[in-house]
Amino acid sequence: MFTEEFEDRILFAPAKIDGLSCNRLKIVTAFTDVERISSHLIKLYDGKNKEYVPNIKVDIILGMIKGAGLTEKKHKKICAQIERLNSVAGMPKITCRYIVEGKQVHSKVYVWCRGNKAVAAYCGSANYTMNAFYARRECMDACDAKEAHRYYKSLLPDSMDCFDAGLSSRLTFAAKKNVEDDVAETNLENLSWEKYQIIQPLDILELSLLKADGTETGYGSGVNWGIRKNGYKRNRNQAYIPYNMADQKKGFFPSVNPDGTYPVFKVIIKGYGAFYMRQAQANGKGLHTPESNAVLGEWIRRQLGVSDGVYITKEMLENAGGTKVLFKKYDDGIYTLEY
Repeated sequence: MFTEEFEDRILFAPAKIDGLSCNRLKIVTAFTDVERISSHLIKLYDGKNKEYVPNIKVDIILGMIKGAGLTEKKHKKICAQIERLNSVAGMPKITCRYIVEGKQVHSKVYVWCRGNKAVAAYCGSANYTMNAFYARRECMDACDAKEAHRYYKSLLPDSMDCFDAGLSSRLTFAAKKNVEDDVAETNLENLSWEKYQIIQPLDILELSLLKADGTETGYGSGVNWGIRKNGYKRNRNQAYIPYNMADQKKGFFPSVNPDGTYPVFKVIIKGYGAFYMRQAQANGKGLHTPESNAVLGEWIRRQLGVSDGVYITKEMLENAGGTKVLFKKYDDGIYTLEY
């Protein structure tokens, strides 16, 4: 039995190329949260073809749904996060099913498969949540992979996909969250724009949405990253915020990791929720949204009052109020972003 630092053993190690090389994880959990889902998949994505195998799929069965189990607000956040993650090429694909028949399920089981063959499994007290892996005293242990896989499959007939159009006829969402579904205030799904408007930021940083020379926005970069002159097909909302060397403020964003990658950090936008961002590209000259590079493009086009995928010009930005965005940094490591 293991009681400490079991995240790597359960969520990552079985997918390592030099280990078991598993490419499918099947999870039974009473509760989950969007930050756990996002942070897990982003790390697997970052290490694909280097540390972890490619084409990983994660399938979740969420067990505590009925009665006081799941609010409609949380259901919508789970669905929105899954849609974002599944839109990213190369990102591990994820599904989430809810138990809608029979007894509620309070089990916590993690089954790693190579193809359809169950290879390793773990069970115990830890939900697929950030608190279970970082803030609670939990105990987990290895278990028989085939038996755990059979248990997972036995629950499928009593479950329904979270995107199923008939879901509303099979369950009633809770009016308030279950006391067991304890999610930290700084979890992505709980972060509130309003809370940070009454807190003094530690620092601020204003960044231009234009090219480094300030002349225009340009094709295939910045707010128009997804729009290519050569006709190469991408999501036209894909965008990043330029963070050129001349604009970089040491210590404002998290420092680069020893392996050359950049840590994620949490950002809140008014009316648009919270999500991860990080520096990327050579010398960290772009601020990206790893959950989906279309997040920033969708947001800025809403601020401009134009349709998705529209090419953004310098003139459009100037007419809407300016060519810059503002980051504010707070002492709990949270940032806000405004245009």
